[in-house]
Amino acid sequence: MLPLFIMNYCTSPHVIFRDYPNFGYLTDNRNFGYDTAIKSSRKIGERVISKVGSVFYSTLTNRPQTIREIAEKLSHIFTDIPFQTLENDAKDFLSELSSDGFVVCSDDPENDHVDDWFSYTNLRNFPIEKNSINDNTDQFDSNWFTNNRLTRLHLSISSACNEHCIHCYFPCHTKGEIMTKELFDDILSQCRNLNVLNITMSGGEPMLNPHLKYFIQKCREANFSINILSNLISITDDIIEEFKRTPLLSVQTSLYSLDESIHDSITGVKGSCARTKKAIETLYKLNIPMQINCPIMKQNRNTFRDVLSWAKSYNIEASSDYMLFGCFDGSRKNLHCRLDLPEIESLINELQTKDSNQVKAESPSLKSICPVCYSSLCISALGKVYPCEGWQSCILGNINNQSIRDIWENSSDVLALRSLTIRDFPKCQNCDYKEYCSICLIRNVNESEYLDCKDVNPYFCAIAKIKRQIIGK
Repeated sequence: MLPLFIMNYCTSPHVIFRDYPNFGYLTDNRNFGYDTAIKSSRKIGERVISKVGSVFYSTLTNRPQTIREIAEKLSHIFTDIPFQTLENDAKDFLSELSSDGFVVCSDDPENDHVDDWFSYTNLRNFPIEKNSINDNTDQFDSNWFTNNRLTRLHLSISSACNEHCIHCYFPCHTKGEIMTKELFDDILSQCRNLNVLNITMSGGEPMLNPHLKYFIQKCREANFSINILSNLISITDDIIEEFKRTPLLSVQTSLYSLDESIHDSITGVKGSCARTKKAIETLYKLNIPMQINCPIMKQNRNTFRDVLSWAKSYNIEASSDYMLFGCFDGSRKNLHCRLDLPEIESLINELQTKDSNQVKAESPSLKSICPVCYSSLCISALGKVYPCEGWQSCILGNINNQSIRDIWENSSDVLALRSLTIRDFPKCQNCDYKEYCSICLIRNVNESEYLDCKDVNPYFCAIAKIKRQIIGK
């Protein structure tokens, strides 16, 4: 006689769940985390479940439970439903979610989930699964993500930095402020009430905040997706261990050149290239999702490709970008390293002829307006609220005396930014090159004499013209 296996169910550490008044929402981390270079991480999509389904799912924990244990919990909620019915319905519901990857199911109560979600050594492209929003509830608005819903919060947890990058948009006089545990806990509590999905932590350098480990732990416990933006030169063993424990965590770092003298000349810190590379290699071995950014400027114009090739050899996602913008105080002190227009033209010509992937990234954009205040906000180490990290001259509020919800829903500045359309930029609306450009309010305001976000930046207009002349041939 075959043994009778008792199935156990628990939450997946790779899935985000949020409970809304009329439905529940499940998603993987594809909208917030990083993939491998060849897009081989596991993807299951997203799922909306009915309110009853949301209650069923909420009985799960990270500890495996039998259907009977789950039904016992449900019997205290649905007191007028027969126990056997609850047991059968829970089994059917959770088995379906398990088959689609949203729930972990195992016949071994001690068995940890099989972690096949992310590996740099996986060289097989993982197709995107079709678990899109398609549930039974008719109370779900399919456009809910675009309906001014706050889904991510960017926290500048340390304005101090241990590098002095020549292109950085932070003014030199930043004061080295550190976010406290108390402020972070308050922010996280509000984020849970608002059903925020992602918390990004940056600076400055976030690893200069002594509470970073605590912040990561709290985000993991509350089922938030986490992004860490760091130069990695101060990474410690205990932070690396915290990264390992956090499946919904991704790391973004910058590597400017494999030539140490060039990289270090950009960061202003001798030995920073070697330390960043060593940290990248360490996180690679541990399969921590990463993205390497390589901003292109005069100093690394001839060596940035080496960084992209090096990242690709490790199957690490990497990108480059020459669209640098000025300091948020309007000083423009960081723009001496930015490529001038003839250099931009030469670079785009080079990308057009040598690198089809880069050319594809430079294809025409039909975006009409910068999407600030549609799905995200930025909060400083002391609680000031901005539209985004690069636009700190625009203070939307302060969470020391206002709630995030109040700022998001009622701030006159937020509402004004959200209402902007292409009609507010007549120069752009009638431009012959608008399909090769996207309006970015930060690019405008940080180089405007009066810090005016509607003051269209002629440098980026000229780039759009160049792109049309080359790519539009």
